[in-house]
Formats: sequence, C-alpha cells, structure tokens
Amino acid sequence: SLAMIRQGGEEPEIIDYLRKPPSRERLIWLIEQAGLTVREALRQKDTPYDALGLSDLSLSDEKLLDA
Repeated sequence: SLAMIRQGGEEPEIIDYLRKPPSRERLIWLIEQAGLTVREALRQKDTPYDALGLSDLSLSDEKLLDA
C-alpha cells in the first residue's frame, strides 16, 4: 500500500491514469518494464474485460492495446 511505500522512505509519483492516461508508447514501456505481457497487464476483475471481448485469446497485443 501507499503507506508502506512511504514508510520505506520512498515518495512515489502518483498518476491518475483515468484522468491522464499514458500514451501508447508509455504504456508499452511500462508493461515491458514490469516484465509482463499485454494480457497479463490487463485488469480482469471488476472491469468490462469480458464485455469488451478481451478474454478472446486470439486477440494480438496490438488489438489489446487498441481496446
């Protein structure tokens, strides 16, 4: 949690991604830095993941990023 990070002596940069979403390039960079695939980076619970058809395993990373 944020409190634990601060207790560890760090002050994280907090970005409200709903109001200021990252560019496609930044998003790709963040996913790569986290060591994730695009699909792994998607939040699947409590979101419109299934309604948007994002659970379709045939979707490429490009299509997932476009969604």
